[in-house]
Amino acid sequence: MNRDADLLAFAVKWRHWGGGSRSDIFVEFGISPDQYFRRLARILDGVKARELAPDVREELRTICRARRPERAAQRTR
Repeated sequence: MNRDADLLAFAVKWRHWGGGSRSDIFVEFGISPDQYFRRLARILDGVKARELAPDVREELRTICRARRPERAAQRTR
């Protein structure tokens, strides 16, 4: 598997629990959750994500929006 496929598989696996904890993301990929969710958002807009069911893709997009810090800051203003 390549890195994008690994990120996508992790996201699908952890979607029922909000996308995985900070520590799970760091241990698995060695990056911060912000980096992970930004990268996942880009992957979801690409060709690879078309293999997912539309409802799963939308669920993952919703998780990305909720977990990205700049989005969370906008909601609290």
